[in-house]
Amino acid sequence: METDACLLYSKNFKRPSELQRIIPNADRRVMDKQLQELVLHGFINKRTFNTKIPKVEYELTELGEKLLPLILTIEQWGDENRFVLNQALEKDPKFEYVVLF
Repeated sequence: METDACLLYSKNFKRPSELQRIIPNADRRVMDKQLQELVLHGFINKRTFNTKIPKVEYELTELGEKLLPLILTIEQWGDENRFVLNQALEKDPKFEYVVLF
C-alpha cells in the first residue's frame, strides 16, 4: 500500500478519500496508519485545514519524489516476473511473506 500511496500522490491525488476511491479494497484504518508512517519518515507532508468539515491533504516531499524512480523500477520488475513469482507462491505459500506484490 505504501507504494500505491506514493505513486498516487505523485499524480496529485491529495485527499485520503481520493485514495480510497482508487483503492476500494484498502482498509481505511490501515491506509491512515500507512499515511502516518509516510509522514513520519518524511516521504509525504500532511496539511490540515481548520474548516467546519475537517479537511486533510497530503503531498510528496522531495525525498518522496526521489524515491519514485526506484518504486517504478521495482513495480516493473514485479510485472515482468509475475508468472515466476506466482509459480513460487503456488509451490510454497510462505513465499508470500518473502516477496510481496
